[in-house]
Amino acid sequence: MTDDRGRKTLSDLIAGKIQERVFHVGRLDQGTSGLLILTNDGELAHLVSHPASEIEKAYLVKIRGKLDDIQLQAIRDGITLEDGFTTSPARVSIARSDRDTTTLRLILHEGHKREIREMFKALGKSVVSLVRVSIGGLDISIVPRPGEIKKLGKKEIDLIKQGSKRKNQGR
Repeated sequence: MTDDRGRKTLSDLIAGKIQERVFHVGRLDQGTSGLLILTNDGELAHLVSHPASEIEKAYLVKIRGKLDDIQLQAIRDGITLEDGFTTSPARVSIARSDRDTTTLRLILHEGHKREIREMFKALGKSVVSLVRVSIGGLDISIVPRPGEIKKLGKKEIDLIKQGSKRKNQGR
């Protein structure tokens, strides 16, 4: 919500558009775009952000080059990053590929700092673009254009919660 370097923040984006005091659930690194939840509901924020909930977040990741079957399997098994953190198994599929780049659909349920970029770095690949396209069952298509805001109703909040491991265990 603030930046010590004077860059634009979420506060700038929502100024005059959201009257309630809200905070972000998770974050998007600079250079990453996509779906972001702002809320004043602490329980929802905790559910979405806590790894034990295992709420899936889907991303479209465009990388330079191609991945072979061994690299794809490494993503599916979990990768040890430069800082020693080992990622949880992820789901990955190739969405499209051309001569110079590959776009993958990647589904995670955790959010280690710069995890996706670091995963591909460990595989010797650089990320060209990264977009979060869903959180739980909530898809980015609910907002037609980048920077737009949509107030969520019960239906959308239920879509977010539907994938929670905690909810499915009756907690």
